[in-house]
Amino acid sequence: MLSTLLIFADAEREDRTILTRPLARPIFITGLPRSGTTFLHGLLAEDPGNRAPRIWEAIYPYPKHRSAELGAGRRKVQLQLGIFNRLSPGIRNLHPIKADAPEECIEFTSQVFRSPRFDDVYRAPSYRAWLHASGYDEGYRFLARFLRHLQGPGETPRRWILKSPEHVFAFGALAQVFPDAMLVLVHRDPGHVLVSAARLTELLRAPFTTKIDRREIGRRVADYWQTGMRRMVDVADNPAFPLRPRLAHVTYRSLVADPVGTIARIYDAFGLELSQDAQQAMAAKVALAPNGGYGANRYRPEAFGIDPEHERERASSYTERFDVVT
Repeated sequence: MLSTLLIFADAEREDRTILTRPLARPIFITGLPRSGTTFLHGLLAEDPGNRAPRIWEAIYPYPKHRSAELGAGRRKVQLQLGIFNRLSPGIRNLHPIKADAPEECIEFTSQVFRSPRFDDVYRAPSYRAWLHASGYDEGYRFLARFLRHLQGPGETPRRWILKSPEHVFAFGALAQVFPDAMLVLVHRDPGHVLVSAARLTELLRAPFTTKIDRREIGRRVADYWQTGMRRMVDVADNPAFPLRPRLAHVTYRSLVADPVGTIARIYDAFGLELSQDAQQAMAAKVALAPNGGYGANRYRPEAFGIDPEHERERASSYTERFDVVT
């Protein structure tokens, strides 16, 4: 991360126009974790008119820079991901990732230490409170800076497709830095996703600790995303929210049942044209991996101290507001 910051500073000294490169209106995808946001992100990235940042680019945005690591680039990141899969058995089924897959925004904001990724991967109980108190603006400004570097000189701006469930906690910063953004909220049964999110947190932390407290993870994940659901209800009903005219809602069930049709409705809501080429590319991707490439996963809610029915009751305002089938 420090190397990237230094390389960016170096590149900006050599080319002063980087920070003024125009960005096309982006689409941000957010919502509950484990709700299909990654699936939607990957499909939208198939549109030739769109551009999604890739995992390897988040690590090596300038692989040929004189200060980049030896072998920097896609192939090295794929090897690193393979090592992580071996260190955390099970994560491949729950969250399969490849070096050229679209990357989440939290990996970019983490490079200025304004990212909940640190609390997901490490047990740092005070970090998230510090992040909330210190604000998210710097992270989103850096995200815009990073995108300008990835866009390259003379490149015709394409629509950025950006994704992270964590945007739910930073609507204000997102709207301030990206005032022309389009926003998609993906909704799913909280009784299912909270257990799945807790399990993912366990798998992300496994390589970095000798002790995992599943029930502590379950409590923190459930409480955190109950707050997130309330925030989604608030922003959807707040006429003062700047992005409300460009806010679309998607349910997990509709996305899985009719992926390309759901995307067509998103484009229609934003006044965008979904080309025939884009539809065909998306349909081909769905045919190759109908479930987004996920394997079979089984986990017990009680292992994380999560009662799905209790969490559904706590989230009743959310499920009723967005017509979420439980």
